Amino acid sequence: MAIVIGVIIITAVIVRAVDNKSGDYLAENNGGQERCPLDMVFVTSENNGFCIDRYESSPGSECPYKEPENQRESRMNLDYPNCKPSSQAAKAPWRFISQNQAAMACAKAGKRLPTNKEWLQAALGTPDKNDSWSGDDCHVNKNWDTQPGLSGSGKNCVSAAGAYDMLGNAWEWVEGTVVEGIYKEISLSDSGFINAVDENGMPSETIIDSGDPNYYYDYFWIKKKGTRGIARGGYWNNKSDAGQYAVYIVSPPSFAGIGMGFRCVK
Repeated sequence: MAIVIGVIIITAVIVRAVDNKSGDYLAENNGGQERCPLDMVFVTSENNGFCIDRYESSPGSECPYKEPENQRESRMNLDYPNCKPSSQAAKAPWRFISQNQAAMACAKAGKRLPTNKEWLQAALGTPDKNDSWSGDDCHVNKNWDTQPGLSGSGKNCVSAAGAYDMLGNAWEWVEGTVVEGIYKEISLSDSGFINAVDENGMPSETIIDSGDPNYYYDYFWIKKKGTRGIARGGYWNNKSDAGQYAVYIVSPPSFAGIGMGFRCVK
């Protein structure tokens, strides 16, 4: 009996060592276990959960451009075989990247862009302040040393799941498009302060005059003509309009701007 117990213990140690060597950790979920890489966090959902990058994506160590300054440099990063996005603290977010390019970048890392709903689920619980921002808070009022700041600079800007910087610093592309103001066969509200959110995590009702404290006075931007990409969270100068409910549906999927970034899920 003692020999059998010893074998079981040794086997468990070996399995744990293999898990650690692979760079994975196990996150508990409803009595089961879901596997996430160490650079990601586990988010509970109705579909047994998912993993999302702990930090905004930045170019990895093998990328020729560590801080791309235009879409061409983002494309050259993507064309380089060993360049993949990285999720690390104290790194500048990868900007000047379109929604289409962000999807390609995530695919190179064996991941994908989050859905609109997944992004919101991962962002919930992030302190969504409306004034008096300090350097420890989310970067929405140029309240960090640089614009954008290095990932993880605001120690208070972390969601309930453990994801950093989902509010402010850089808008984050998510999966999907809105065509002629319609998303998943639903006609979206006009631009305004968010007053309700539907089951897809999309604002379903807006008001013009003042925000709703239930949605932290967050704002919804939309252009209803043409095909528009979806970005969430806000950037470093949106102030109280930024937040976990804030959505930006203005730019086409090919747009690559100074305040547009991304993170990946798997």
